[in-house]
Amino acid sequence: MTVQILSRFSDLLYDRPFPTRLGVLADGVEMALNHNAIDPGLYFADNTSGPTRALIKVGPTHVGSTAPNLTPTGHTSYSKGESWLDTASTKILKVYDGTTFQATNAVASVSAGKPSNPINGQLHYDSAIPGLFIYLTSSANWIAI
Repeated sequence: MTVQILSRFSDLLYDRPFPTRLGVLADGVEMALNHNAIDPGLYFADNTSGPTRALIKVGPTHVGSTAPNLTPTGHTSYSKGESWLDTASTKILKVYDGTTFQATNAVASVSAGKPSNPINGQLHYDSAIPGLFIYLTSSANWIAI
């Protein structure tokens, strides 16, 4: 059995294809590749028909201080499961849940002083004190462990 694979490509920053324009055939699929160095990705559409068809991004994890697809050239949304390593303060891995990017809870860091944008449950070793701390959103404070 042969499988037909069609492809589209772009090198424009944040140029994601519109999922309704990607073909989903009985014997193949159409993929799109963006090879821009800042936010590359391989894309395909899910098997939902019509305007509810979703775009799926197959890596890599976006690395930067701002979310991927910040000023879209093409499709404006994210893919459920898309990942972003947020480098704005401490390096926090975030995953898109279909509505928003959610931070993972297993974050640990080391530096002199404490991070400026902590998340609930973050562990941090402050080498200036020295000491291990956990950040609690409920008290908006670092607590010594």
